[in-house]
Amino acid sequence: MKHIFIVNPAAGKGKLLPSLLAKITYDCQEAGVDYEIHHTTTVGDGTKFVAEKCRENPDETLRFYACGGDGTVNEVVNGMVSFPNAELAVVPVGTGNDFIKSFSHSENFSDISNLIAGHTMRSDVIKYNKRYSVNILNIGFDCAVVQKVEQIKRSALVPQSMSYTFGVVSTLMKNYGDRFRLTTDTGETFDGEFLLCIFANASYYGGGYKAGPLAAINDGLMDVCVVDKVPRSKFIAMIEKFKNGTMVNEMEKYPFYHYMKCKKVTFDSERPIGVCADGEISPARHLEIEVIPNALTVVVPKGSKCLASLKKPKQAKQTDQNN
Repeated sequence: MKHIFIVNPAAGKGKLLPSLLAKITYDCQEAGVDYEIHHTTTVGDGTKFVAEKCRENPDETLRFYACGGDGTVNEVVNGMVSFPNAELAVVPVGTGNDFIKSFSHSENFSDISNLIAGHTMRSDVIKYNKRYSVNILNIGFDCAVVQKVEQIKRSALVPQSMSYTFGVVSTLMKNYGDRFRLTTDTGETFDGEFLLCIFANASYYGGGYKAGPLAAINDGLMDVCVVDKVPRSKFIAMIEKFKNGTMVNEMEKYPFYHYMKCKKVTFDSERPIGVCADGEISPARHLEIEVIPNALTVVVPKGSKCLASLKKPKQAKQTDQNN
């Protein structure tokens, strides 16, 4: 097996880079494994490098360590998703690091030796047009928040841990709401003006918002959450429950909140709307979104287990917003 570290030098403002590189070198030499380090230089570089490595080494198992935030994870996933010899390991160095929150003792991901000694499991991914997301695809208010967070993170005055909260407050002060149409393969249709919608493979985004509370990364389904456009006062009243993932347990109290599981969704908008995939934003007017079961091999570090998984994926059942 080859252990390949994809390092984003800009992640976490680069403050952890020296200690990260020292840790990689020490732990890999201690374990006696074959390893190399690749520093990304521009957007998309990680995807291109990973895909080339997989094509050049079809008969060797390649364990790719995404060293950065969720955006780095997204780049690595898009490079390896069609190659059966590739494995995804995550070393959290970014701000959000939301994908690993679906696992117990997420601090184990920061220990390279635990990842080297970890076990693997299969995970679904969400395909949108020709791209892939391993965590959450989101559209609307929270996508605008991510754009604002990118600006806030450049400021030395705001702690990284508070950047998403500051982004929410700042975005809330402006006009919000987008008009679009969603159609699911289970028969639900949403057509109007909405606050946000998410398509979840895992549970968390935005630095700890549990937007997909029922998501399981290996159930062959994606969790879809749609929130109607509501007044600011109602939005402020619901945000804590939305963050904690508890709204899904009392949906009768929130008729503007819709949650369901499905396999395919069609998204259409009259104008380009920002689409945020694992923190990476691009505009779109039309999306064909579907879950691809068991598309990835994911490394679970020693001492951790997946909290967002089903032991028997074939028993998963489709549900709709009325269940």
